[in-house]
Amino acid sequence: MNKEEALTHFNQVVLEPAIHYALSTLRTYVVEHREELIQAFVESIRQLCIQAKMDQEQQGKSSVAFIHCSMLRMSLVNGSYAYLLEAYSEDWYWDDIGCFHEYDATWAFAPLNELQDSLIVEMKRYGGKLNASDAERMILQAAAQFNAFVMAIARMAVPHILNLPEMQALDRSNRFQIRVGEYKDYSEPVHIREGDHRNIQHLQKKLSAADGLENAYGDYTLLSLPEGSFDYVDVRYSDFSDADFRKCSFRNSILIGTKWHRSNLSETDLRGSMLTDASFWGCNLKGANLSETSDGGNGDGFATTSLGLQGISFERANLENADLRGANLAQADFKEANLTGAQVWIHDRDKYEDQWSDEQLASVLWVALPTREDKEGLWSSNITN
Repeated sequence: MNKEEALTHFNQVVLEPAIHYALSTLRTYVVEHREELIQAFVESIRQLCIQAKMDQEQQGKSSVAFIHCSMLRMSLVNGSYAYLLEAYSEDWYWDDIGCFHEYDATWAFAPLNELQDSLIVEMKRYGGKLNASDAERMILQAAAQFNAFVMAIARMAVPHILNLPEMQALDRSNRFQIRVGEYKDYSEPVHIREGDHRNIQHLQKKLSAADGLENAYGDYTLLSLPEGSFDYVDVRYSDFSDADFRKCSFRNSILIGTKWHRSNLSETDLRGSMLTDASFWGCNLKGANLSETSDGGNGDGFATTSLGLQGISFERANLENADLRGANLAQADFKEANLTGAQVWIHDRDKYEDQWSDEQLASVLWVALPTREDKEGLWSSNITN
């Protein structure tokens, strides 16, 4: 077995299962300690805002356009697990007045140290073909998957960050972003505020374009865009709270992490959309079509864009006469939701019996799958008409 063969075998037999176990353990920890992790991240941003405000008052620092949270690979090597928080003007890395703070991400990356030690032990079985340098490289390559959990906490912290008095006191640019990623490398926004984010005509045109991630991470609160067509749009981690999108179409869209608190989505078509971590708290979904919607998987994946840590929520939502046939929502929260007349395939009943109250189960319209004769009759009717 040469070096390349040893690496291939080691990756498949040792590395991948070990990383999956470490990530599964980390997921459990994050779910159990989510609130305190959010508070710690918010506090670090608060301290950065205090420093940025001081720099604006004492050194004339320009309006802040970017807050950047950077994973430092060197900190992983030396075991400090520190993230660099920076407040930039529109000049970004060329901002003349640097503003820095640190965020301690030990909770996310400490497992890598134990993982590296275990890899080195396992490498002894490969007759000297693999060594500690290989283990370190593997750990650094795996870091992005652990960074995804920091990014998830940052996303969940955004509403708290925006409500900070220190954030509101900060002089910010019309276009303002909070980003998480690597130092002077790839980063992803967890919040975007555009200067024209209240311009309805601009937003309607923008949402209708459905082009890449241009619509993601946005603030669409309080908007009124009824009867719009926004199929195939990617609006992940956007906020649509207190908005009016009744009779709209969001078919086959990416709605990961979106918020629709108290919004009006009555008779809106959401067929085939991905709803991982979406929250419809208090939302009006009367007559909405949620057939074939998905939670994005069973929670075992560790994609860097979606971890499914919060789950889908329909708490206190009005789902009267909604179409839930074929929806993959068995793990969603339907606490105090109105399901009167909601259509659900009868063969899916066992998926919801432990999730829904007796009253909800009794109020649902359980629908049998159409027979072959029914389908042929429908096809014949469509041809005639």
